[in-house]
Amino acid sequence: MKKRVLLSGSVAALATLALVIAATSAVAKNAAGTKASVLPTSSCSKVFYQGSGSPQVLIASDLPLQGAGRAQPISMTKAIQYILSTQFKFKAGQWTVGYQSCDDSTAQAGGWDAAKCTANGQAYAADKTVVGVVGTFNSGCAKLIIPILNRAGPLGMVSPANTYPGLTHVAKPITAAGEPGIYYPTGKRNYARVVATDDFQGPADALLLKQLHKTSVYILNDNQTYGKGVALAVQGAAKKLGIAVKGFEAWDPKASSYEAVASRIKQSGAQAVFLGGIVCNNGGKLVKDLRAGLGTGVTLVGPDGFTPVSAVVKGAGSDAEGMYVSVAGYPNEKLGAAGKAFVKNFGTFQHQATVDPYAVYAAQAAQVLLNAIAKSDGTRAGVNAQIFKTSVSGGILGTFKIDKNGDTTLKGITIYKITGGKGPFDRLIIPPKSLTG
Repeated sequence: MKKRVLLSGSVAALATLALVIAATSAVAKNAAGTKASVLPTSSCSKVFYQGSGSPQVLIASDLPLQGAGRAQPISMTKAIQYILSTQFKFKAGQWTVGYQSCDDSTAQAGGWDAAKCTANGQAYAADKTVVGVVGTFNSGCAKLIIPILNRAGPLGMVSPANTYPGLTHVAKPITAAGEPGIYYPTGKRNYARVVATDDFQGPADALLLKQLHKTSVYILNDNQTYGKGVALAVQGAAKKLGIAVKGFEAWDPKASSYEAVASRIKQSGAQAVFLGGIVCNNGGKLVKDLRAGLGTGVTLVGPDGFTPVSAVVKGAGSDAEGMYVSVAGYPNEKLGAAGKAFVKNFGTFQHQATVDPYAVYAAQAAQVLLNAIAKSDGTRAGVNAQIFKTSVSGGILGTFKIDKNGDTTLKGITIYKITGGKGPFDRLIIPPKSLTG
């Protein structure tokens, strides 16, 4: 069946939409006589909706659709479309639901942009027909949007990707003073996630080093919320495991060369290097220069900020070979029946057999949000309250709950190893509480 609206997978298409449709909110009256607004198309796609009449409520996703890693969030938007159209048929309970994909990145930044995140948050808050948001992808962006939406209802968010602990709970020494309370000015929580946090991912990466018989590590970070947080988590766990931390420093994402960094690491004698940050912060060049200066004898490990693996390979070429990359969550290979069915069917839907793990998490986040809408009275506060009552049995990611902080009870961390330019599954690590507390 021909789709009324197809979400574009390219920046060019988003730009075209912005030219075709006015960049201010439009209002359409549906068959029931209620009004469903349209978010500004300067940042958002046209409404994806194939139900009868017009949608009564809207959900939005907030993801970075530009930059080196854009293929990953674009696949996430398609996963949300899939869940809304095939599983919910554009209806959650008594409410017809439309979807807009919103971009929080800029071409200049090559990734998420603070001004765009803030503007998007204000747009969601202002449009009363938006009852939930799937996002964000980057924790730094979430820091900006959560308080805006907290004052607007509160308007609930479900993230498929944020791993910085401070958004939901205290995790020393990672989190900053005042977190997470500073993000919730009303005193009510409006943010949840279906992915494990860096106080689990960091220890898993440290355990990986232990399993690889590495006795020392040099830790780098990109000095952003996520990157520094996961780097601190690795540092703390490494010390508990008896792994010597030979250095801890930030890399400059705008640097033209990292030869000096590689030289310092070589002089330290570290057997491994952990890269706490995101690949679009010149991560490919960093990997390339580290390999040139350290050779293949020093193990490189990166967190989920170094996904998709294709972006690392594009930036570093063959120098990415042998690098380990962790992802906060379970691999497609370890999913249960519902998860494996989703991977198979979604692969057909997107005309691509390989399904990115974060597309799976986006699908689960969309399910959580749509189920909350179905059980609600259709108000923002009602939807948000239902998000925190989430209890899933045999879902895409398995069986889990959302706790009072907004965290998932799933804590597995997947390790991939770049081999032949791809990132096959290497192992699954669930760190013990002794390393995460």
